[in-house]
Amino acid sequence: MTNNEETEQSPFKLPERTINLNENQYTTAQLVSNSLKLVNDDSFKPIHKPRNQQLQGIDQNNENTTDTTNVHPINSPARSIRRMHSDDLDDDFIRVTYKKKRNSNGGTHNSLHATTSNIHDQPSSSNVINAKGHSNSYQRTIVNSNLRQPQPKHTTNVSTQQDISSAATRYAQTRYPFPPFIIRFPLKNTNDKHVAEEISLHFKQQHQLDLSFLNYRSSQAKCLENEQDVLLYVKDVESFTNLLDYKKWPITLDNNSFTVPSTPSIPPQLSLIIKNVDLRININEFAEHIKLQFPEVKNVIRLKNKMQQEIRYIKIEFISYLARNEMLKKGRINIDYRTYDIEEYLAPASVLICSKCCGIGHFKRQCTQNAITCKLCGQTYTDVKQHTCTNVPKCVHCDGAHASNATNCPIVKQFRADLTKKLLHSNSTTTNNNQYSYDPNHFPALAPNRNSSIGWSNNNVISKLDLLVQSVNQVNDKINKLSSWHEKFEKFMEEKNKNDEVIRRDVSILQNINKITEANIVQHDLKLKRHENILIKFIIPLLDEITKILSYQNYDQQGRVLDPDAKILFELNRAKLKCIIDGKEL
Repeated sequence: MTNNEETEQSPFKLPERTINLNENQYTTAQLVSNSLKLVNDDSFKPIHKPRNQQLQGIDQNNENTTDTTNVHPINSPARSIRRMHSDDLDDDFIRVTYKKKRNSNGGTHNSLHATTSNIHDQPSSSNVINAKGHSNSYQRTIVNSNLRQPQPKHTTNVSTQQDISSAATRYAQTRYPFPPFIIRFPLKNTNDKHVAEEISLHFKQQHQLDLSFLNYRSSQAKCLENEQDVLLYVKDVESFTNLLDYKKWPITLDNNSFTVPSTPSIPPQLSLIIKNVDLRININEFAEHIKLQFPEVKNVIRLKNKMQQEIRYIKIEFISYLARNEMLKKGRINIDYRTYDIEEYLAPASVLICSKCCGIGHFKRQCTQNAITCKLCGQTYTDVKQHTCTNVPKCVHCDGAHASNATNCPIVKQFRADLTKKLLHSNSTTTNNNQYSYDPNHFPALAPNRNSSIGWSNNNVISKLDLLVQSVNQVNDKINKLSSWHEKFEKFMEEKNKNDEVIRRDVSILQNINKITEANIVQHDLKLKRHENILIKFIIPLLDEITKILSYQNYDQQGRVLDPDAKILFELNRAKLKCIIDGKEL
């Protein structure tokens, strides 16, 4: 096909304009500048001559018919002055807008897009101008920026957010909101339920504090053979702050002594962020100023970015939710004659990692992989006994020198960031959808019905609504009465518990006295038996012998009785003593 035929079959006809390519008249830079102006004109006025007229006077040996559908300028010493936005990565183009009155050309903008689309649909034509210089030959490839194919852009965040499964979202939303309190016992048979109930009862009776537990369980993962850990998961921030004070805990639990191997970390619900803190400020002095104003502050931490560089955000951790809420309500804090803004600290979401394939976003029971992936070396195996780990950390996600389930993995960090954004976006959408309030002024009462043939009337509806309101008020009154009775009953139960405690103390005192009395009685019985044995076995036989001796001595030398009544008196006293021993009356 000849150049004339191409010109006649073109969908639009280009007006002719003379282009002087005389190498002695124009320099290379001027030639390029003129060419760019011709191609990138805002009004898109086609100025190229037909192909057979453009190439007249140009050396046919240097003619280049390369396809320029998606070709960028090569070796160009100057950039386009007037062009559309480029897709070049090194493009330093800055659009400058001046307040100049533009020439109104009716339908220019629309014709630009229409013409551009028409050109894009046509087969790619060679808009090439070859210029042969005096000493060096330069080749320029000029294309309209509107005709370029859009380069693919990275959409990692979008695709990642689309890949976030419902299981990962549910896992992040249903984890325990607070870290557990770990209690270690020296025995294995400790009942975790009894431990939780005893702690709750102790705080209720001794400190008048209510504890709400979400769950509790036993564990021996980090214990010795004869030890057992009990993990307590609290439900709200009040219970967490109450349990943080170990001075309020009982001495023994479930009749056993216990130890606390580690204290839980401060959760995000007790943390705040101080913004725009200068990096030159001494963090220790800054923490001292904060703790002087708020003694409830436990830790002051300077945050770091992904490159482990310190940033202008400082995290403060509280041991009292009241102090934290008070500071958050103020929204700012004055430290060393400076005012800093305060915001709520939002912790990153928990990432769901499969324990079988180390994949992100699904559980083990949902995993489709048959083999098991080693978390450390990244190798797959079907039998644990046949697998020999190399002990060389290698991540299956990024090939980094760390375990596949490590939280510092870049892929895991990116997934956590996208998951957090998704959760925040869903929460904000739900909040925005529910932000409505009922205003009766927006719903005025209907006018009374003027047509008597219609039985329905607005007054009937109003009367029914009044009855409904009255019934609701009656229900509210009954509820108030029930609540008052409930409060009275609670007070009665509290007094009853106090009286029961007093009675228990009195009973315990009486029991101790009874034990002491019984011990004394036993001792007296022993003494009585001892004295009785002495009397019967020693004193009475001794008296009998003395009586015999006195009876023999009651005779004089001639054999006459000195005292006739002595023997009778001895026998009478012996009979009385026997009656006394036998318990008979005299």
